[in-house]
Amino acid sequence: MSVGRFASVVHAGIALVIAGLLTVAGAGARPVAAQSIEQRHAEALAYIAAHADSEDMTMIPMRDGIRLYSLLLFPRGQPRQNMPTVLIRDPYLTKGWVDFFADYIASLLKNGYAVMIQNERGRYYSEGTYTYLVGSGNDGFDTVQWLTAQPWSNGKVGTLGCSSSAEEQHKLNGAHAPGLAAAVPMGSGAGIGHVGPYNEMGNFYRGGAVQMLWFSWYYDAGYTYRPQFPPNLTRDQLRKLSRFWDLEPEHIPTPGIDTLIWTLPIDAIMGKMGAVPSDLDDFVTRQPNDPKWKQVDFGGEGDRNSAPSLYINSWYDVSIGPNLAMFEYQSKNAATEQAKNNTFTVIAPTPHCEEGRMETEHTVVGARDMGDARFDYVGLIQQWFDHFLKGVDNGVTNQPKVRAYMMGANQWRTYDAWPAKQTLFVPYYLNGDGAANSVNGNGRLTAEKPGREASDAFTYDPMHPVPSLGGSVCCFSPNFVGGSFDQTGIEMRSDVLVYTTAPLAKTIELAGPVKVSLYLSSDRRDTDLTIKLLDVYPDGRAFNLDESIQRVRWRAGWDTPVFMEPGRVYKVDIGPLQTSNAFLPGHRIRVEVSSSNFPRFDRNLNTGGTNFDEKDPLVAHNVIHHGPQYPSEIVLPVVNAGAAPATAGNED
Repeated sequence: MSVGRFASVVHAGIALVIAGLLTVAGAGARPVAAQSIEQRHAEALAYIAAHADSEDMTMIPMRDGIRLYSLLLFPRGQPRQNMPTVLIRDPYLTKGWVDFFADYIASLLKNGYAVMIQNERGRYYSEGTYTYLVGSGNDGFDTVQWLTAQPWSNGKVGTLGCSSSAEEQHKLNGAHAPGLAAAVPMGSGAGIGHVGPYNEMGNFYRGGAVQMLWFSWYYDAGYTYRPQFPPNLTRDQLRKLSRFWDLEPEHIPTPGIDTLIWTLPIDAIMGKMGAVPSDLDDFVTRQPNDPKWKQVDFGGEGDRNSAPSLYINSWYDVSIGPNLAMFEYQSKNAATEQAKNNTFTVIAPTPHCEEGRMETEHTVVGARDMGDARFDYVGLIQQWFDHFLKGVDNGVTNQPKVRAYMMGANQWRTYDAWPAKQTLFVPYYLNGDGAANSVNGNGRLTAEKPGREASDAFTYDPMHPVPSLGGSVCCFSPNFVGGSFDQTGIEMRSDVLVYTTAPLAKTIELAGPVKVSLYLSSDRRDTDLTIKLLDVYPDGRAFNLDESIQRVRWRAGWDTPVFMEPGRVYKVDIGPLQTSNAFLPGHRIRVEVSSSNFPRFDRNLNTGGTNFDEKDPLVAHNVIHHGPQYPSEIVLPVVNAGAAPATAGNED
């Protein structure tokens, strides 16, 4: 998954990049913390320029003869012997990652590490043809084997990366490469297949609905083909060629995705944007139960880590659910005792791959002030590698297994596991008098079970879907970004059911998976259910915490779709949300229920057909039932024991 298109940083041009950054950092009045972040990054780039020796265009042979382009960086002036290595594998222009990971690379070089940045096969100067996550296991294994065989190596390799460069690590860690000593995957859920409650083909789906960010990513970065030079050119020839061509497109036409994402059928979107061939051309036509998904090198259950893993995640990342499920799985099932006992996670309040890049004394994520969320990721990761790659006894493994930012309280919290052992799963029930439509309706969220049956009806028109605003999303467009935003404008719609507690008398802290079960009837064979959890401030602002969706045909699992009969009531479990938030006194807990969240998720056309090749939607009339017979509920993970129920008045 992309973290954006990065600036090209070649060693000959690093000084120019540094000069530009320093000019920006000094231009105009900026908050001190923002200047500090920029200055730190500029200083890291300057250190790399002055203290790194590079071996560019190092071509590493794989078991099938394909060679992968790699850039090696060594500490200048230090003997190349008994040296640990940190490996970053990705599908992007390798030179740009020197910039993106500059803070980490500078720290590693200062501490006597070699760093390798390698392109996946089929990308830029790496030979072969690119397909999504191709060779993440075998190619990663072969690269680790090559590194540990070098005369300067101490025989230990660590892996580092965010987004795609993290997704590469799951299958590799499960392949048990000798010499792989530690891993740090950051924001890596798109590399995960089946783990825990998630089986969504690397975040291509959520609850059976397509995550539309992929149309942007594949247009911009996921293309299958690129210009190639003849195979087996010498390193010297390749280095000379790279002075003239880096194989990055000079200009990618603006896709117009914000408009064209409305195209029906959705399998025509890439063509409308003028996209070049990519895996998406095939992926978009696959249903969640298509056996071809098994050909993709997703990590998941059965891939048991051999190396200790430090998972760094963020609350407003598309990958947060699968990542925490992977952390929980490896904590219990890693292949070695060392790996099992040394599985840790840190969870920031930021969007995708923004950990350590945006935090200040007042960290604003979307439009919500999260307080002072600063954390020394560079220092922690350096300690992590020093311990496992150098054998330094620095106490890093004695630290808490889970460090999660508690939004609302705006504090870091520590736990022994995820979910924490002290978690109480407390049900709250949808309630009301039959008109929960919009924030002006009578929907209530109560700790007591409703005493009478009721229902709330709404109309879902795929041509007028509920718009997405923030949330756990990345990589779409500047007009649709992740984060926490006031949702009250959306809550004015009649096709959004709103259920809210009374104002809280005392703080309720949540940390963990949020489980949702709703009772639905519809006049269509298939439709979607969406859920959103919010923190409502005393002034009425409603900030989103997490959201999810369930395509109802997949409610019984991924093997076979099961369609509805009009008028019958069905229990629909929506895949768990994940959050950590303190609802303060005077605040209220709210959930929104609807049938669309677009363009975060594709629109269900309500036909019961294949959806991806259809363009004529049907309107669905959907009903949420709640009461003694149909207890629609949301189960909240409460970690401050005894705090729930805690409302100032919770009447049926």
